[in-house]
Amino acid sequence: MLHHDASLVDFINLSLPDRLTYFYERYSRVEPFVNAFVSEENFQARLMHDADLLSEKFPSHEERPPLFGVPVAIKDLIHVEGFPTRAGSELPSSVLTASEGSMISKLRSLGALFAGKTVTEEFAYHSVTPTRNPHNLAHTPGGSSAGSAASVAAGICSLSVGTQTLRSIIAPASFCGVVGFKPSYQRVALDGVIRLSPSFDTIGFFTQDMDSVQLASSHLLPDWRPFFSDQKPTLGVPNGIYMSFMSDEVRRVFEHQLQSLEKAGYTIRNVDMPWDDAFLAGDAMIRMVQGEMAQLHEAWFKQYEHLYGPSVKAAIQKGQTVPVEELEQYRAGQIKVRMDLEQTKQKNGVDVWVSPSQGGVAPKGFERMGWSGMTAIWSYAGLPTISLPLTKIDGLPVGFQCIGSFGNDEALLFWTKEMEQSFSAR
Repeated sequence: MLHHDASLVDFINLSLPDRLTYFYERYSRVEPFVNAFVSEENFQARLMHDADLLSEKFPSHEERPPLFGVPVAIKDLIHVEGFPTRAGSELPSSVLTASEGSMISKLRSLGALFAGKTVTEEFAYHSVTPTRNPHNLAHTPGGSSAGSAASVAAGICSLSVGTQTLRSIIAPASFCGVVGFKPSYQRVALDGVIRLSPSFDTIGFFTQDMDSVQLASSHLLPDWRPFFSDQKPTLGVPNGIYMSFMSDEVRRVFEHQLQSLEKAGYTIRNVDMPWDDAFLAGDAMIRMVQGEMAQLHEAWFKQYEHLYGPSVKAAIQKGQTVPVEELEQYRAGQIKVRMDLEQTKQKNGVDVWVSPSQGGVAPKGFERMGWSGMTAIWSYAGLPTISLPLTKIDGLPVGFQCIGSFGNDEALLFWTKEMEQSFSAR
């Protein structure tokens, strides 16, 4: 087991030399087993050079920005100046690489150092990756943000950046036992990112704890609005087919977690949901992803079809058969589900939806990287979600998922932190 706590809140209290020493030692000891990062020649010399430039730019300790000298891992779908973008693909990086976007520029302005690019499934859709779960190297770390989650779980980085379409932050966060935060759809700009499905895709973060993700989010989410409440939130648990997407063991753990929250003074309400169970359990959302993927990859696919992996190639070919009118219906449905969920929350007095983050623990082997059943509908609605590491089953983590209202990310972060503290106290 190679997992390790490396809290961002603790890490920023170290001097820059101590931060780099810790990073190098942890990387050299753990990375050969975990394989969280895309290989980079002379990465230590590059990082030291970047650190020297950063120190020259901010010589005064009093004027240093909040993430000064913090090594941050970046999913290899996101363009970073000076790095090739490979996106887990065999396509030429010269074709894929483009200019970095506003998220990376923001990290630079905050003083972050780039630890490197992290491994992703091919184009964030599916492929077998070399990354391993730090809790058990025989098990998947989850995907598609495999390397970003594993780098934090292994204690190499205290902050990493990933993306989510259907499950790609929440699943690896659950499997690797770290905090994964997917903000509201479009809260963080997606310029400088290779898209999978523009109607779903969202940039998010991995950290060790809620204090750390709150700290990072307060600087990285545009138009941050601090939230405070002295009332415990009312928690909503979906009724219906949604709660069948989990193993018996996960269900027992979740029920115990709800009992603990009730004892801590939280109100739990089981709620009939406004979505159609057939839509939830069917293939509409994956058809939507495949249809949009086919549109995005049209030019690349014409030229480089032979370089695509079998899963991604099959997905694009299926997507080519999805009519434009069908995609438009799905997009209209996103807004309706979002509004219906908000009305349902208000009707039932619910503040936060809760569920397991995944239907099971990390599978053994590396073919299956997670399940979309517990996550896809919230992504479809564009809602902010957090996976909170609370417990393990047979030595493997399983996350507790909290889902907020669209655009109210600050409230979700505040209340999830309160729940984390309640669990810790108990």
